[in-house]
Amino acid sequence: MGRKFFITFVLLLLSFFLAPRPIYAVSTETCEDNSPTGKPVLTSAVPGKDSVTLTWTEAQDPVTHYLIAYGRSETEIEYGNPNVGGRRTTTYTVGELTKGVKYYFKVRPINGCRPGDFSNKLPATPGVIVKSGVTRGRVANIPNLSIYKPVLGASVSATSSAKVEVKTLAPSAITVAKCTMCISWQLLITEAILLILFFYLAEKNTFLKPIFSIAIPTVIYILFWEINQACPQNGFACKYFLPLEVIIFIVIEIAYKNISYKTKERKNNLC
Repeated sequence: MGRKFFITFVLLLLSFFLAPRPIYAVSTETCEDNSPTGKPVLTSAVPGKDSVTLTWTEAQDPVTHYLIAYGRSETEIEYGNPNVGGRRTTTYTVGELTKGVKYYFKVRPINGCRPGDFSNKLPATPGVIVKSGVTRGRVANIPNLSIYKPVLGASVSATSSAKVEVKTLAPSAITVAKCTMCISWQLLITEAILLILFFYLAEKNTFLKPIFSIAIPTVIYILFWEINQACPQNGFACKYFLPLEVIIFIVIEIAYKNISYKTKERKNNLC
């Protein structure tokens, strides 16, 4: 292998070891916290113009904060905020919801890294004001928290059970759901196609080869990171994107060298 190819390989290998840790593997750290011993009771879900204010009873210690989960279906959870308030938090306002759409809400106590049981589930429809009475829901099955999107938009109030006061966060605190699936194979296929086309065209303009053979994988990796930084890194291609990039580059480089060598041999034989 030439010096250029060796340098490219070393750079890609170094970027693999220096890349942010969450891309490649889930943390192997163990959770030593105890689960909350009790679950909260969601007592009300009061709709506003385009928001819903939730109120619940405190869960039994140990509790550090709460998780809010909700969706447009009684059986499916689409959105969630995994870090709401503190131990004494008993109310939370979810804003920027679609008027006239029924949402189903529930609360879960968290102690550090260990979740407790979900509360009961209550429905509410933004834009439809309920004058009196509270709708009580069934206790739902516990979903997989790793699939939650960021909360649609929320304003938070964290108060003790003795004092309920709703406070709205600044607009900058509102988080909008952006990403649901990691894009990886599409980028790897695009990179392979670009490298094949580049090596084919580089036969005529060889001076561009040292630049673009390194630039293409680098640009694709930056693109991957920018597109997927808010996505869960669960898929095989997402966890091992850089190693797959290295493999694709090596395979295409070797194939290109073999084809070039055979082409030169044929020309020499004809001469």
